[in-house]
Amino acid sequence: MDILTKTAADGISRAVRLWGFLPPWWCGFGLSLFMPICVLAFFATGPHQALQALAWTLPFAALFLIDCFGPSERRSVPADAPRWFFDGILYALALLQALNVLALGLLVSRLKWAGLFEITDSLGNLLAVRIMVGTNFCCAAICPAHEFIHRHRRWQRMLGRLLLVTVFFDHFAIAHKIAHHARLGSALDPSTAAAGESYEDFFRRAAVQQWRIAWNANRRATVTGAAVEALWLVVYAWLFGLLAAAVYLRCVYLAVRVLEAVNYLQHYGLTEGSGLSRLTAWRNDSAISLFLFLGLTRHAHHHRHPGVPYPRLRASGEGPLMPCGYWGMAVMVLRRNEKYRSWAASQVNAFVGSKDRLAIVPSTNEPANDPGRGWR
Repeated sequence: MDILTKTAADGISRAVRLWGFLPPWWCGFGLSLFMPICVLAFFATGPHQALQALAWTLPFAALFLIDCFGPSERRSVPADAPRWFFDGILYALALLQALNVLALGLLVSRLKWAGLFEITDSLGNLLAVRIMVGTNFCCAAICPAHEFIHRHRRWQRMLGRLLLVTVFFDHFAIAHKIAHHARLGSALDPSTAAAGESYEDFFRRAAVQQWRIAWNANRRATVTGAAVEALWLVVYAWLFGLLAAAVYLRCVYLAVRVLEAVNYLQHYGLTEGSGLSRLTAWRNDSAISLFLFLGLTRHAHHHRHPGVPYPRLRASGEGPLMPCGYWGMAVMVLRRNEKYRSWAASQVNAFVGSKDRLAIVPSTNEPANDPGRGWR
């Protein structure tokens, strides 16, 4: 063997050995821990000078850009992937959410307002909180809570409700199942936007309708959840002050806005009246959104099999396709809603006119477990 051939063979051998050390692609779900850990580090090392505080938002900006322009992912998690890894992510997110809620209050209570420089630094910290924490609360609290309330064990469903209490959204646990899942695409579904419905109209309708559904379905649980949330807010204000409570509520409001923007774009126009309700959800193949939102991008499969855990969800091959991840699409819904509606109408019309619609397309590495069964 000549020296060039031997060198090339050694290089390939080293590359193969290196590839074998790389973690499997589904370890990317660990990326869901990035935002809450980053936020906790920001709180733990603050308050910061204004520019330093804003510098902490740069990783979020980078993640947003990758979500908009990054790779897609349609593979399914293998059936032999360790269950403890995915459950561990959920429990870690729950712990991080509790720590971040407390750390937020501590940071705000330590802000100073005596002079111009202190006021500037404090405002810089609050702006960084505004940019990071709302999105983090959506991904690191509401998304794992959504997963928990669909689990079979009662204590897991209760953990999901406790997570929702941290964002004052406990009634969602009741309304989500009996209205959104049971009445998907109907006029009684609070989470499906009709074609042409603006986001602001949808947001107001969803907020009122979810409370009304929860109240009518289980008045006792709704009152109990609201009472616990009210008590928690009083305790929070007592511990950290009124400003901290106000900032906390603002972050929660932003988190719910992001969540409802995701609901809006997931089901936009797929109503019973449109004849497209059978599609259940728009397609989204963003790898970053798949990891950050804990499989929520595989929403059509989730609606067909609500008890299937997030790593077992499969990508759909039918329905209109979003051009970027949930994060980028949510910004479009929130900031350029009229443009979004115009774009969505063109996509639906193109899909309806297409002659080569596909059924659910099997992706590689399909899990062998029964898709109708969930982890217990």
